[in-house]
Amino acid sequence: MRSLRLLAALPLLLSATAFASPAETTRRLNCEHVDPTEPAVEATLIRQFGGGLVKRGSPHVLLIQAGGHEVRLEDKPPHDEPFAGVHRWFCDRRGGFILLRTDEGSVATGTLVNEATGAVTPGGQDVVFSEDWRAYFAEEQPDGLDGTQWKIYGVKGELSWAGDNLIPDRQHPDRNVAYLDEPRWKSTGEFVAQATCITANEKKWPVTLKKLGGKWDWSPRADCPAERVAP
Repeated sequence: MRSLRLLAALPLLLSATAFASPAETTRRLNCEHVDPTEPAVEATLIRQFGGGLVKRGSPHVLLIQAGGHEVRLEDKPPHDEPFAGVHRWFCDRRGGFILLRTDEGSVATGTLVNEATGAVTPGGQDVVFSEDWRAYFAEEQPDGLDGTQWKIYGVKGELSWAGDNLIPDRQHPDRNVAYLDEPRWKSTGEFVAQATCITANEKKWPVTLKKLGGKWDWSPRADCPAERVAP
């Protein structure tokens, strides 16, 4: 969506919450449905949603008022090569957090800024906080990955878990048997998603991320038809 025009971008941003439940809307920040890399688009987003806390200091510097001081975030060169350097743009703000779209080398991800403390932590294209605001889910897209990478962080930015939105075969970890979508937090604090068999799309079931035998895994598992492997 790198070529979105200004007038088309804002309705998409406003409609992004349609993918979340009403209770989740206030805990979700999203960069996937708008392209803020166009200066006019970002300027409008900052004016309408930045709350007077965000400004573009220069083409490669964002200035954010947070935690009682100014947070200065500078892009890292090279600035004119694809999939290189680090570049950030303002895209969303809610719940006391600011989300910046971040292109970090070949990974499309995000950066979070805590308005109360000024802390800068890893984010994603899509970020959803748990109901108690003690943890958050982040989704990012490495270039060339067949799927997306999911991560769970503590509110201070400490990584708790990371994995692709795929379930590997336990007997053959290099093969995937199902893909995951619809990630969300339950009121109990558990993180859940919907699994779908790769080779039988009609077979779907809910799964929960659990620590089993000292290792995080999706549960329950279901029998999915095996993938065909080329000889």
